[in-house]
Amino acid sequence: MAKSTPDDLAVSFRSLARRLRDAQHDDTAPGEVATAEAAVLGAVTAAATVLGAAATPEGVASAIQERHVEDWKDHELDALQTHANDAARAIRTLDNASRQSSEDTTLRNQ
Repeated sequence: MAKSTPDDLAVSFRSLARRLRDAQHDDTAPGEVATAEAAVLGAVTAAATVLGAAATPEGVASAIQERHVEDWKDHELDALQTHANDAARAIRTLDNASRQSSEDTTLRNQ
């Protein structure tokens, strides 16, 4: 897997709320949404802990962008990449479940 740059990671964290919204469809089960939201929040909180930042997507993204390139340690970037991947995985899972729910509803209504 290719490693992301700090700027890429900042963009990833900043886009989480929008991506989470976009993954939800009209027929998305509330439990699936809650599960995805909890996973994204967990990933953001873990990333914030690595950085000593506010546990919000914007707090994490800002902390990433404020750090100078020479101040990064590989294990920190690896941890942030893992947390960004965890959040993205939760969003993809929600999107897949939402699409399936929409397809199921369409089939029932035919």
